Amino acid sequence: MKLKRLFCAGLACALTYAVSPAKAADTIEMGLLGAANAVEWPYYIGVHQGFFKEAGIDLDIIYVPTPAGLVQQLASGSLDICDIGAVEPIHGAARGAPVAILRISEAVSPYDIVGKSSIASIKDIKGHTVIIGGLLDINRVYLERILKAIGLKDSDIDITVAGSTSARFAALKSGSADVTMLAPPVNFFAENEGFKSLGLMLAYTKDLPFGATDVARAYAQKHPDVVKRFMGALDKSIAWFNNDANKNASVDILATEMKSNDRDSIVKSYDYLRKIGFFPNDGTISKKHLNELMDEMSAIGDTQGKVPMDKLIIPGVSKVGD
Repeated sequence: MKLKRLFCAGLACALTYAVSPAKAADTIEMGLLGAANAVEWPYYIGVHQGFFKEAGIDLDIIYVPTPAGLVQQLASGSLDICDIGAVEPIHGAARGAPVAILRISEAVSPYDIVGKSSIASIKDIKGHTVIIGGLLDINRVYLERILKAIGLKDSDIDITVAGSTSARFAALKSGSADVTMLAPPVNFFAENEGFKSLGLMLAYTKDLPFGATDVARAYAQKHPDVVKRFMGALDKSIAWFNNDANKNASVDILATEMKSNDRDSIVKSYDYLRKIGFFPNDGTISKKHLNELMDEMSAIGDTQGKVPMDKLIIPGVSKVGD
């Protein structure tokens, strides 16, 4: 009788667990720029491969037209986490916005400098209209590096602005711009349509970080475990991309997200990003490189001096190194 009672008690316990609802996933409002693109490849991988789901996270991806808009929505709490150029969280923190960098998610610039076929080389952009992402973003810092390298000043070109790679490509096609910076696979789309590569941005900017994953400080404080699980899933997604055995599957994922039939350009994008080590596996924030970036920003009047490191990171949460 005793054994029977124990068995019944165990059965009742098992049934209780069986009918208990599974714990709901934590939703993260994730901000990305513009439209689906190769720069955000790991996030799509994390969704398609189920890495975020395994971490108990429902990643709700929201596209925002401009870099400044992403940081504003992050600071206001409309977004929980975003991925954007490394200068944007510095701008935000300099103005008191409660945002912080979690990791460097894009180590170096992926941009191809693309222009009309009539422009012979990067040295011939004087007098032309150059369209960049913003007057206060990573594109602006990069443009200054190019101008210095070829001996030109701002006044030697006309500068216009469009927030995303797709918008800049549209301006190039419409004729409202002559030169721009395009991330893959859009740079390959442009070459297929007769535009010309004038050189890779990497030749001018290899010492500067390109992009970061950022968090609203209030969200990180309230949900530290969710942020930790998110970081683990993102790390897994980047490692999966960086495994060449997953090349074809990675290409399929981005083609689906971009609704593109130009598989060849996406294959070229994968090979290119792997070659330059675009997505770093550990994502450690180098204080040295951040300080170098802030020096560049200050030199063009983008910021007034450097932002203290404790305003840019969250100790114990952000991945930080010297």
